[in-house]
Amino acid sequence: MRIPLLLPDLGVGAEPVRVSGWLVDRDELILKGDRVAEVLIAGVTFDVEAIHSGRLVEIAKPTDSLIAPGEPLGWLNSLDDDSNQLAEPSH
Repeated sequence: MRIPLLLPDLGVGAEPVRVSGWLVDRDELILKGDRVAEVLIAGVTFDVEAIHSGRLVEIAKPTDSLIAPGEPLGWLNSLDDDSNQLAEPSH
């Protein structure tokens, strides 16, 4: 199952939020609580933590993109989906 990696509400009102960098790569395993990206708001950097575990399958907002709270930074495949893929025999 695909799970959105959402930018949380950082309480900054209408200030623009920019993705300043990703701390993980596509296809990397992410655990709940891991720092996954940094965002920049009015010259201050905030870390974004994963609230779910899974494998990062898509980066929706690359570095330097503007993003609003509630929008997906990227998408994870749940660990259940990942373990099913690992359990399938290779041909």
